[in-house]
Amino acid sequence: MSQYPIILIPGEIERVKSALPPKPIFIFTEPLPQQPGAEPQKLNTTVIAVEATVATVPSVAIASQGGTVPGLLLFLLTAGAIAAQAWHQITTYPQRKQKHDGEVADYPRKLKRHKQEEQEQEKEVKAARSPERVTEFRYKLLLEVLSQTVPHDGNSGVAKEGWAEAQFCNYLNRHFSGKIHKKLTLTIPDFDYPYSPDFAYIDQGLNLRIDIEIDEPYVYHTGKPTHYVESSKDSKRNNFFINKGWVVIRFSEEQIVRCPDSCCKTVAQIIAQVTENNLILNQFASFSELQPMKQWTQAEAMQMATSSYRKKYCK
Repeated sequence: MSQYPIILIPGEIERVKSALPPKPIFIFTEPLPQQPGAEPQKLNTTVIAVEATVATVPSVAIASQGGTVPGLLLFLLTAGAIAAQAWHQITTYPQRKQKHDGEVADYPRKLKRHKQEEQEQEKEVKAARSPERVTEFRYKLLLEVLSQTVPHDGNSGVAKEGWAEAQFCNYLNRHFSGKIHKKLTLTIPDFDYPYSPDFAYIDQGLNLRIDIEIDEPYVYHTGKPTHYVESSKDSKRNNFFINKGWVVIRFSEEQIVRCPDSCCKTVAQIIAQVTENNLILNQFASFSELQPMKQWTQAEAMQMATSSYRKKYCK
């Protein structure tokens, strides 16, 4: 069941609160050094023996089938190749040994360098995600998101202000001096009349805009139910402001009459939540938390009208 205060924050603003700076990109990262292999042999006798065996078998087979000369020629040719390979191994051994010794000697240095590079990268990644960097990143991202907020396009709203709203306006102006505006309007496409927030909180520096609405259960003089659960009229209005980048806060009329300071504290809490800056809450430390109030259904609003419920708290 929905309850007051109803707080609606645009998705783009909500996503800022969990955004993290991108991790550093490292282009010149070296792969993990490979450990040098076994020390080279002056003559790999195992390979020579295998090659000799492989060469002898076909030569003998050819000779046994009457091809003595071809078999002998094949054997001599293969033996020559094996001898040449053996000679190559013997003559290149000093160079191969020297290269291997250099790799063995250089391996600890390469490993140490790779480890140092990894540690430096870990430090940079950690620094990029430090609380200070995250706060700075989110603040810049928030400014970017809020810069897209659509401002009001008029200030000649004609909505009537009730006694409760007039009283609450005094509290809002006391706590948020210079940032509370009335009678602002936003044009509705293909409609003759604009929307006009009951109160608009506007921080010009951040371009943070909050539509503060006061909901009554019924029209005072007619008893017509209003602002009830799943009201399509309210949903359409909420979506309009949210799509424009505005935060929406809806209080019940009873809440602003009985607990005006606590309602203002709720507004401050939302501002602190959006901006991730709690300094604004310091002035509200002495005020109690606003107790939630269940939103009424259409049937309940009718009952409240019948019993003149609003007279219990309105003068």
